[in-house]
Amino acid sequence: MKRLLAPLFLAACLAGCVTTQGPYQEGRQLAEQGRYEEALPRYEAALREDPNRAELRLAVASTRERLAGQWLQQAEQVAASGRRADADLLITRAVTLDPTNERARKLADNARLERRRAEWQVEAETAWARGDAETARSRLQAILAEAPQDATALRLRDAIDASQSNQAPAQPDPKMAAALAKPVSIEFKDASLKQIFEVLARTSGINFVFDKDVNASQPTTIYLRRATVKDILGAVLAAQQLEQRTLDTGTILVYPNTPAKARDHQALTIKTFYLTNMDAKIAANTLRAILKARDIVADEKQNMLVMRDTPEAIRQAEKLLAAHDLPEPEVMLEVEILEVKRSRLYELGIRWPDLLTLTPLASIAGGALTLADIRNANSRTLGATVAPLSLSAGKGDTDVNLLANPRIRTRNRETAKILIGDRVPNITTTATATGFVAESVQYVDVGLKLDVQPTIYLDNEVAIRISLEVSNIVDQVKTKTGTLAYQIGTRNAATLLRLKDGENQVLAGLISDSDRGTVNKVPGLGDIPVVGRLFSSRSEDGQKTELMLSITPRLVRGMARPALARTEFNAGTESSVRIQGPDLASYTEVVPPSIAPVEGGQPR
Repeated sequence: MKRLLAPLFLAACLAGCVTTQGPYQEGRQLAEQGRYEEALPRYEAALREDPNRAELRLAVASTRERLAGQWLQQAEQVAASGRRADADLLITRAVTLDPTNERARKLADNARLERRRAEWQVEAETAWARGDAETARSRLQAILAEAPQDATALRLRDAIDASQSNQAPAQPDPKMAAALAKPVSIEFKDASLKQIFEVLARTSGINFVFDKDVNASQPTTIYLRRATVKDILGAVLAAQQLEQRTLDTGTILVYPNTPAKARDHQALTIKTFYLTNMDAKIAANTLRAILKARDIVADEKQNMLVMRDTPEAIRQAEKLLAAHDLPEPEVMLEVEILEVKRSRLYELGIRWPDLLTLTPLASIAGGALTLADIRNANSRTLGATVAPLSLSAGKGDTDVNLLANPRIRTRNRETAKILIGDRVPNITTTATATGFVAESVQYVDVGLKLDVQPTIYLDNEVAIRISLEVSNIVDQVKTKTGTLAYQIGTRNAATLLRLKDGENQVLAGLISDSDRGTVNKVPGLGDIPVVGRLFSSRSEDGQKTELMLSITPRLVRGMARPALARTEFNAGTESSVRIQGPDLASYTEVVPPSIAPVEGGQPR
């Protein structure tokens, strides 16, 4: 019986192994081919059969990650082509497959926000089409708060600003706008402030509430014809140094225009500005200086501003930052540096022996030379050494071209540096009276050094400050202590030039020219005409080096001039950024068809 059960047990084990290894091997082969979508079900099937195998768990996790990354990459490409629905489907599949994938979740959130911004964009365009600029602005403001570089929203905002640069803003509330637009002519002489506001209340239907510190009996003289309630109200408030605040659709609060009352009654708004290019500290200083901003905090770590002020000040801060928070212009500098070195060597003639050396020989081979040997020296005891006779006939020409062709991209007013060469050690030795010797090493840059600093202008011209230095080691000098020093030859050029985009400029003429000539003659014979050339040798050595620099600026990102509506707008008075109060400036004036005069406080 045991003999029969053993083969069956072995067969069952083999079948289990085959079942486990089969899907895994299939999935592995598919994954190696990049077919992760087909490989994942094989890995999952193998993992269900053997859930404790670490290799299978790792294969499933890595395949899910790769497949999700593949879908997300496809989603980005599809979204860039404008097929938003297909991209959302791929992102949803990636999130479903790997819910912990941070990239997938971020893309899903971005897609959701983009769909919401698209709905706001449609609402803004619809509102602007029917003439409701205020609603359009609010939707565009929400879009640009999340995506400051949204091109569609920026175009619509610029169009609204351009069309309304010389107009009052759109009316936010129809009832209040209609009441303020009612036409009236009014003539008062030394009338009390209370009497004037009673007339305005009866004419417009607006309720007026006075602060306890307002002197309602203050005499006021006013003559206005063919004016609206809004014009009269603004004139009275300005003449009596009063301010106002809209409490609801039919009620206006009037209070003294003092700092204490402004703190009590003015509505404040908190706004966070996320800056892209401008430094947060510089932006904060600008708003404090121009708008006299009350409370403003600069977060340098996140490069953002938090501002607390009136809604009018917030709107003006938005315009200021829109004109200043612009990307830095950049330029690509194409530089070509060429060093041409020409050397000429000419040698011709016969160099006769010009040196005879006599050396006394010792009398005993290998012994020391004595004075007796020198006193008895003769032709047999003197050794003679004669310089060799040499014939020179050679001519050499050498041309050397050293070329560097760097391309440097740098921002406006930033210095870019290039060094092509070596850093040569220069050793300095210091000795003290006690005999202590110390050595210090300083490195000297030898080679080609180029510093360029561009300044980009609005007319697409670039001013470039150039500093060029070419140096080389001429000689090595050994000091008395044995320290090795270097003699360095250098050529420098520095200039400031202004070029157009794509204009080329060549700087040349840095020439080093040297000529050396040497003649060796036999005295007397070498001076004989014609024949004297047989008794002389001539050597001429000439070297000429020229350095040339070619530079061409190419604008990568130029300076964009903001629209007029962003660079010039009303800023109120010295004491207040408001023109006619925080609320009156929000209502559109309507030209009245007829005027109902009011004289002496009584309508005609």
